[in-house]
Amino acid sequence: MSLSVILPNYNHGHLILRALTALAGQAPDEIIVVDDASTDGSLAILQDFARTVPLTILRNASNQGAVPALARGLAAASGRYVYFAAADDYVMPGFLSRARDLLERHPAAGLFCGEALLVDGITGRPIGMRPPVRPLRRAGFVDPARTRALLARIDNWILTGSAVFRRDAIVALGGLDARLGAFADGYLARKVALTHGFCFAPETVATWCVYRDSVSRQTALQVTKAREMLDVLPQRIAADPAFPAWYAAAFARRWRFAAARLALEHPVDHELLGVMGAPSRLDRGVIRGIWRIARGRPARLATLAWLWLRLRPTSLVGLAGTALARRLERGTTRPQP
Repeated sequence: MSLSVILPNYNHGHLILRALTALAGQAPDEIIVVDDASTDGSLAILQDFARTVPLTILRNASNQGAVPALARGLAAASGRYVYFAAADDYVMPGFLSRARDLLERHPAAGLFCGEALLVDGITGRPIGMRPPVRPLRRAGFVDPARTRALLARIDNWILTGSAVFRRDAIVALGGLDARLGAFADGYLARKVALTHGFCFAPETVATWCVYRDSVSRQTALQVTKAREMLDVLPQRIAADPAFPAWYAAAFARRWRFAAARLALEHPVDHELLGVMGAPSRLDRGVIRGIWRIARGRPARLATLAWLWLRLRPTSLVGLAGTALARRLERGTTRPQP
């Protein structure tokens, strides 16, 4: 039941102690930090932490990027299970033991995933929960056939920050592909689930701190990068027999919606919105019309509704059901006067 934590770090010296402290409190069998040639004094912080908590520190001579750093950590890991951590996020108590417990009970599963609380990385203010639609109402196992059926309705229920993988499943599927950039982990997670199935628990196991300058956000928010990924990712998916034949088109719609939704955040990025959310003359005309007659929140909501109608990113029934379940859970856990 050994578990390895792999934590890449690049100039996150101001945050990494929070992540390491939360991880060390759950007693993983090993923590491997791959420092990607940080210049902010991170190495001294890591070495000081290692005096009290066993820690393997691997240092890159030059900056390689997050995916190569994760791959180096994976090659050094000895655990049966692997958790890909992030220096700017942190895990919740009991996460790793909960993951191991479900994976041991369902040995066919390639990964465990749970839920993450989203907070603003600067203010710490809660801003949402992920995934937006739960794949299961109760903790359990989903086999590959049912995973395919789920993907027809919903997506994005596997968050790397709240997922623990079987190491042999990752290695057998070729590991992380650096050519996919910030989506390398998302691609791998889907492939593992489609090949081996997955375990899910509707429990908050991690906190995801959202920063506008993060790699994943910049990939989605920069027009050239977002469009490049829209060209590359569906092609890779279509060429991979692990994915259903219809999934490439569904993924492209969902990628468009996700990028357009981010473009609608304040301040609105009309260029990105036009490129990702308005591929047709009809879409461009409707969105221009909305912004001629409305501004601010009403215009954003109306645009979002149109994009939802056109791109069908996820199940409305599932979205409403998950939101209701979370509201009821908050009500039952509220302290009594």
